[in-house]
Amino acid sequence: MSCYAELRPILDEAFEIFGDKSEYVVAAPQYRAAANTAMGWKNSNLRTEMTRLLRRAGVSGWPRLFHTVTLPEGRASRQTELQREFPLHVVCSWLGNSPRIAQQSYLLVTEDDFARAAGTKKVLAEE
Repeated sequence: MSCYAELRPILDEAFEIFGDKSEYVVAAPQYRAAANTAMGWKNSNLRTEMTRLLRRAGVSGWPRLFHTVTLPEGRASRQTELQREFPLHVVCSWLGNSPRIAQQSYLLVTEDDFARAAGTKKVLAEE
């Protein structure tokens, strides 16, 4: 099973609603127009907008908002999870970092790694 299998129902539902009419997940053009300047993407104030959207959705924010947007455990755990199934260069391309940055900042040693090394039961939440 793919590491992105949990996203499939959400993306299928979005496709049912919008079809192939939009190439963006957040299709509101005002967000892109405000940030995409002749000099490239800048001044987009993503944190403020994300905080506003979360508040409107009734969700409280969390520290390091964009580091943990993929999963509650964060980008590092997703990089580590994907790395178990796909090559490093592929995962880095998907997540927008380099192998050097992934190895320095994102790849984690998990409880499951220790359990497997000790020959004990897996600790992952899948069980």
